Amino acid sequence: MKRLSICFVISFLLLCGCSSHSISKKPIYEEANKVMELINGSQWEMADNAAQGMQKIFNKNKWKYQLLGDESEYTGLHQEISKLKVSIEEKDKPEAKRNIVIIQDHIRSIYLH
Repeated sequence: MKRLSICFVISFLLLCGCSSHSISKKPIYEEANKVMELINGSQWEMADNAAQGMQKIFNKNKWKYQLLGDESEYTGLHQEISKLKVSIEEKDKPEAKRNIVIIQDHIRSIYLH
């Protein structure tokens, strides 16, 4: 079930990715990419630090996300960042990757809304 949902989300992101080039330049999105790379390399402590950085970026820019998106988008983003931190703490690579993909989807939803 997890593999199917991961494949679905990745496929969806690939289809939508072409129209969101400028979103990939947003600091929170770049931080999510950084966390993904660190998780792929099993660098858990550095990934935890990067996830903390992502949380700080979210807290700093929360008002922007509230203006750009609806409540479900920015609260979903906050929840997934929290889940990501737990996944990293547990060193659960598949779950952490899934969290990052969902985080990126929430970011796209906020900016493309």
